[in-house]
Amino acid sequence: MATVVRNERWLNLAAYATWIVVGIPAVIDISRGEIPAGRAAAWAVAFVTFGVAFALCGRTERGPGKAGHYAYVVSAFRRTTLGVQALAGLAMVYLSRDGTEGATLVISAAVAAAVFGPRGALWWVAGQTALLGALMLRWDDPLDVVAAIGAFGGFQAFAVGTMTLAGRERAAREALVRANADLVATQSLLAENTRIAERLRISRDLHDTLGHHLTALSLRLDVASRLTSGQAEEHVREAHAVTRLLLADVRDVVSRMRESGRVDLARTMRTLAVDEGALQIHLEMPESLPVDDAGQAHALLRSVQEIITNARRHGGARNLWIRLERRPEGIDLHARDDGRGAAELTWGNGLTGMRERFEEFAGRVEFTPGAGRGFEVHGFMPGPETAT
Repeated sequence: MATVVRNERWLNLAAYATWIVVGIPAVIDISRGEIPAGRAAAWAVAFVTFGVAFALCGRTERGPGKAGHYAYVVSAFRRTTLGVQALAGLAMVYLSRDGTEGATLVISAAVAAAVFGPRGALWWVAGQTALLGALMLRWDDPLDVVAAIGAFGGFQAFAVGTMTLAGRERAAREALVRANADLVATQSLLAENTRIAERLRISRDLHDTLGHHLTALSLRLDVASRLTSGQAEEHVREAHAVTRLLLADVRDVVSRMRESGRVDLARTMRTLAVDEGALQIHLEMPESLPVDDAGQAHALLRSVQEIITNARRHGGARNLWIRLERRPEGIDLHARDDGRGAAELTWGNGLTGMRERFEEFAGRVEFTPGAGRGFEVHGFMPGPETAT
């Protein structure tokens, strides 16, 4: 993700540099008095307006999201700032009577690719180019105008293509980061299950072999202590006491190994809460969240993975809040995002699979869609001792 951030930073710097450079000829003309004072003031306002609109649009794209209808507000605001950029660029061209400021429309075309996508951006480019040509016809030769709008149209199309490729690269990197996080989480859970299985095997072996032999030895020493007398009896009783102490130690080790044979779900879940740029995951859970049943841990992990996928791919969310809480009767899961939500619930494979995972362990899960208000998931999975 660092590479993507650096690339975006360079593109933004290039846009700001273009904005500043294209204004230099008009500033020189104004200083020479070649542009009347009224038009010069209006040009200055348009120039500053373009820079402010571009900065606000970029800041909104990267800024933190909020819950509710924030995503729709952001989208409308970005369209508005994009329109202001285009109008300001065209106003600069009209007021200076110079087509140089038309380069600002290339910046607007690049922003349009991020706002509308490649197809919508091309329509935006067509509209900008047509308006630019109509303005330039007021003071320039038609053939020169055709050549100019052809060049500017090509530059804008190139900008759209560049931003589209950059967007696809970013999406591919985010998908790779997410896939890697899923893989690491799955590997962590598998390693945890393997460790637990090995500890259980060792504890059983200790109980079934060493524990059995020590029990038999203790019984024989007890009998021997009753059949001997004198100095030998004292040594036999000491050996019997040591044997009973050793047997108690073995039982204690076996009990502790069985008690530690639980999956730490917190450690596995944290591997999913990676920063992938487009979606910020806010994970709230205890430092340690042990789960007795490995199957339950796997079901909860897959459910959280599905929640993350839905928030990113279908909800278009910028923030996702996930809370896992241990209760006396089981584990409570609550998640909500600030995406577009849905007017009604659609039971796809993902939601159906999540519901089946909870029901498999006598749990329940509820989904709360809301158009423009994000998506909310509330699930509960009882512990093995309380499941019915």
